[in-house]
Amino acid sequence: MPQQNENYYAVLGVIPTASAEQIRAAYRDKVRIIHPDSAVVASPTASLQMAEVVRAWSTLSDSVLKRAYDAELFDADDDLESILFPPTPIVRGHFPKSLIGWILAIGITGVLVLNVLSDPIAPAKPDGLVQSGSCVVVDANKLAVEVGCEEDHYGVVRQLIGFDMTCPSDTEAIRDRQGMGQACVVPSQ
Repeated sequence: MPQQNENYYAVLGVIPTASAEQIRAAYRDKVRIIHPDSAVVASPTASLQMAEVVRAWSTLSDSVLKRAYDAELFDADDDLESILFPPTPIVRGHFPKSLIGWILAIGITGVLVLNVLSDPIAPAKPDGLVQSGSCVVVDANKLAVEVGCEEDHYGVVRQLIGFDMTCPSDTEAIRDRQGMGQACVVPSQ
């Protein structure tokens, strides 16, 4: 079988788990390069190198010889997989505290910058629905009508209640224009 310190896989330049096609391709490439009749390399040792390549090819191309070669090359106790792919130790990852800190700092800075650069929120236009916090005027029919708070208004609605309920003593009960109940209005001074 193999001579001392001779590795047929190294001679062909393949790994022990290489397929038959990969071994054949490596053999052909080596023959093209080192063949004595080849013009690529004119070496006095080309015939010796060619003999090594042919010996490696004849062993690795035959599945029975390859199995016997592998058993001799790798001790019976050694598993081929453990030689080729030794187990990697499990390393516990660490929590990226500094990265999260930087992300938080950049996020907070971004929110503050956008707050400074943005326009102030425009007050909501009256939508005609009287609700808590709405500024109202009293129309000719003595009904509460919502208006913008920047305009002159009669008061601000504290709460809406049903018709059968009474408003707190510091507010004035005015019927809602839409007939939803009574608006308890705090009169403006």
